[in-house]
Amino acid sequence: MTRYLLPLLFSLPALVQAHFIFVLPEPDQAKAVIFLSETLKPDTGVSMDIVANAKLHQRSLAGKDAPLTMNKGADAYTVQLPANGLLIHGLLDLGYTQRGPGKPHLLLYYPKTILGDALDAKNLVGETAAVEIVPVGKPGALSLKLLARGKPQPDAEINVVLPNGQTRKMKTDASGLTGTLNESGRYGAWARFWEPLAGERDGKPYQETRHYATLVFKAPEKPFAIMPQPASSFGAVADRGWLYVYGGHVIPTHAYSTAAVSGQFNRLNLSTGVWEALPSGPGLQGLNLAVHDGKIYRIGGMSPRNALGTPADTRSVADCARFNPKTKQWEPLPALPQPRSSHDVVVIGSKVIVVGGWSLNGPEPSTWADTLQILDLAVQPLQWKSAPQPFARRALIAAAHSGKMYVIGGFNDKSQVVKEVAIYDPARNSWTTGPELPVNQQNSFAPAAAIQNNRLYVSVADGTLYRFDEAQQSWEKTGQTTPRLAHRAVATQQGLLVMGGAASGKNFDLIELVK
Repeated sequence: MTRYLLPLLFSLPALVQAHFIFVLPEPDQAKAVIFLSETLKPDTGVSMDIVANAKLHQRSLAGKDAPLTMNKGADAYTVQLPANGLLIHGLLDLGYTQRGPGKPHLLLYYPKTILGDALDAKNLVGETAAVEIVPVGKPGALSLKLLARGKPQPDAEINVVLPNGQTRKMKTDASGLTGTLNESGRYGAWARFWEPLAGERDGKPYQETRHYATLVFKAPEKPFAIMPQPASSFGAVADRGWLYVYGGHVIPTHAYSTAAVSGQFNRLNLSTGVWEALPSGPGLQGLNLAVHDGKIYRIGGMSPRNALGTPADTRSVADCARFNPKTKQWEPLPALPQPRSSHDVVVIGSKVIVVGGWSLNGPEPSTWADTLQILDLAVQPLQWKSAPQPFARRALIAAAHSGKMYVIGGFNDKSQVVKEVAIYDPARNSWTTGPELPVNQQNSFAPAAAIQNNRLYVSVADGTLYRFDEAQQSWEKTGQTTPRLAHRAVATQQGLLVMGGAASGKNFDLIELVK
């Protein structure tokens, strides 16, 4: 401990003893504030200089730690936060401490703040923290686990700051777990771990070491619903009070086999919250669903041919089918002229429009789609027709808005993630350019989009929700959901549903409602 802190500590012994270091990120997570308190608000009665010696690091989504530089402001210390952080962790070493008749001890604080998914299994600091608190469970029903030297601590006390600002003392069970916390929102917590570890600091012997862990995290809201299986790169559409979900990638990401894709077809009654299994189909990912006149359309997709554990043999398909909810039967449609996956599909008027994507051909080179395919359901016999497409892109998203198709983001044939927005007018068979997404480049890979209350919304990889301002021809940030990609956004009477997807190598079954 630096010598200039000693007078400060001994002049405020009671306050320091009852206060703990918290690192609280601002809403946009560009900056965080560091302070001592018993709540998630700075206590002006305690000098902020006590935290001056804290050593903080930010861990990236890739698991790499980078030091953070603390800056002293007028009222608090702050740190600037790089993008795409998993958590902040650190150490505040207050050194040799002697208060009253208590044992002389070494006093150590271990602050931790989770920046992303509070329930991500990667939110463990690990060996650099002698004690830490870990949220576990599921949205709407989570618990806190206390670990000391990596082992669960039974019959320990965790002090919790609830989202409403009230505090609660909770005891851990034999597994080191507290009872259930149901509220969503920002939590704080602290707990202690004292051990008879003696030593000497600055020539002064101490008899024990006192470790304190603090935690800040945001608990997600209880989901609107849970999908029948976690999936990414699946198809979803809502119609007449039902949410339909087809297929998708259902094992850890970037692994491809017949076991990796699903052919399950289910629908959720949006009034009762009950799922119903419907006739399944081929195992597919890289597809979407569309709806017209009460019938559900499935167009293309990717179907691996190899068994699990063997070299990948991924193949796009040209198959198309239509599901009739009245008969609960699939009927075949004319196949696409060429196989296509990682594309999107919209319906404008009587026309089914397929945009983007590519054709995977197993060991042969892939072929990028350079035309639209349009199926006019009002013209018999049904026949696909081509139209110009001024780009080669996959992992994009499309939405039908005001009689036009908006094509957003994706990955192009030059191996670049793009933020571009292209607008197709089927009445004129022409293209125009819209305003780019206001995001960093990687955020526009495999986004999701939907039209809610006649407004266009886009959900990007970091969980930010953007709304298109047609009058200003610009995008405005309007919400935040769980970070993920290869997910879906679907408009319903209840609100906008953001669902499924993948992050950190795992698929989600989470369906969030954005009102």
